[in-house]
Amino acid sequence: MKKKTILIIGVIVLLLILFCPIKINRLRDGGSIEYKTLLYDITKYHKLGVEGNYIEGIKIKILGKEVFSNIKKQEEDSKEINDKEVGNKIIDYKEENNTNIQKKESFVATVLEETTTYMIVAPNEDEEERKTSDKIVINYGTDHIDYLFGIGRKVIINYTGYIKETYPAQIDTDDILINGYEEFELTVKNANNHNKTKVLSNQDLNQYSTDCDLYYYGLEEVNITINSKTMPLEEALKSGKMTLDGLIIKANKDIPNPKIYKDGGSMEYHYNDYTIIKMHKLDGNRDIYIGTKDMTINDVV
Repeated sequence: MKKKTILIIGVIVLLLILFCPIKINRLRDGGSIEYKTLLYDITKYHKLGVEGNYIEGIKIKILGKEVFSNIKKQEEDSKEINDKEVGNKIIDYKEENNTNIQKKESFVATVLEETTTYMIVAPNEDEEERKTSDKIVINYGTDHIDYLFGIGRKVIINYTGYIKETYPAQIDTDDILINGYEEFELTVKNANNHNKTKVLSNQDLNQYSTDCDLYYYGLEEVNITINSKTMPLEEALKSGKMTLDGLIIKANKDIPNPKIYKDGGSMEYHYNDYTIIKMHKLDGNRDIYIGTKDMTINDVV
């Protein structure tokens, strides 16, 4: 009797080992789950297809051989739609540009949430991507390990290809800028006087902006042209399309040998129509001045 009981228990244990899942995997494809046993695998699919639709169903394998699947037709339909859309996009773009290279898109957004592998952003209200979704997941495709951009920061998202119309929507890219658009044109309009005017304080911008104030000298207005759109510099800074750091980065590229003062390192960049001064004084002054083409540091200190 005792041996019979042990045998029954052994059979039950063996059946549990053979038929009960010993490994459960949650796939990062939209929510699919794999149940693995020694004899069979069952995958319960809930994965992202095209146009925001999900492919749902079950696939069963016994001893590695597929014996049942009700998702093949869905996958084929999804692939056919995707191939058609990609083909149309490439053809349309070839007609316009005689190339099959997809156009690079970009937009400004605010970081809402982030890890080292993705971030969730809110596109600016005036961006086309906002019409797709008010929130977009940016999947880096790599691990930044110990680097975060910062919640609340304005960033530029560069990408090619499609936005996956889930909610939140999704974009795969690791091309992210923190100092605004790198290419822009600055133009000025001179004033009738040579007054110094404070335009923006650091508090007017987000918490990740340079700790300095912006002044104009002898100018009525300063405009920025980005992607063929012209706007006041103040608007570009507040919207995140550019930053004061980005302004100085470009000045260093445009004028690699600026005049440097022996006051801690203040720099003077002279253009044809205007001058930019970046203070770097020993007393901690880091303010930025944009003024007339003949402006010098002596005019504003």
